[in-house]
Amino acid sequence: MKTLSILVAVLACASATLAQSPVEDALYQRLTTSGSDSAAALDEVMAKPESSSAVLLYFASSVALKEKRLEDSGFLFYVARFRAQFDKELFPPTGTGGNSPMVLFGALQQQLGSVVNPALMAEPKVFAKVLARVESWKPEVPQGYLPGWEFSQKESPEKAEASIQDGRARFLEGMGGICTLLQDDDYFAAFKTAQDYNLKPRDEKPAKEAFDTAMETMERIEREKGIQGVVTKTKK
Repeated sequence: MKTLSILVAVLACASATLAQSPVEDALYQRLTTSGSDSAAALDEVMAKPESSSAVLLYFASSVALKEKRLEDSGFLFYVARFRAQFDKELFPPTGTGGNSPMVLFGALQQQLGSVVNPALMAEPKVFAKVLARVESWKPEVPQGYLPGWEFSQKESPEKAEASIQDGRARFLEGMGGICTLLQDDDYFAAFKTAQDYNLKPRDEKPAKEAFDTAMETMERIEREKGIQGVVTKTKK
């Protein structure tokens, strides 16, 4: 799958920045194989998503996408973002600038998000289930856990967890609003038209007039419901 290949390439380029934690190395190797073992490795990550590193979560999300497990893929993708922030606070990296592991996570977030986000928004009921799972997820630090990078000193898990609370709350509020809007039949129909216009090949996309009408419909519904949605956020 193209998405998984891109992620492997991103990690290969960042090998000097991030080394897989020894306790997760075997599972990581299985996740990144092209055979059926990657699906079994995915199930292992799904059994303990609260104690998996951000790297495992991102790669497991990509495998879930390949396996057509969209709900699992979305859940893993979103919590990977918060796991990365949690680990950054718990294990402050000594690398800065281009040597910071956050650079790698930013690349993973962008590459995988360009596929996962549109797929989830096209399935509003699945999207809602994903957000509920993200809300209930709580990071844990098992015995022997390491972030995969050099760090100065280990901070307290309480401090690390506090560091992601506001960001997760804002994320759930924003995404929750969009998810609510997508439950509206008229909004969803307009959204699909706009999405097709932006994502489909030139010879398959709707006419520009249909796109403009769809955007106007979405903006009207957002205004009527008092919810910041796709159009409102785009215009900010």
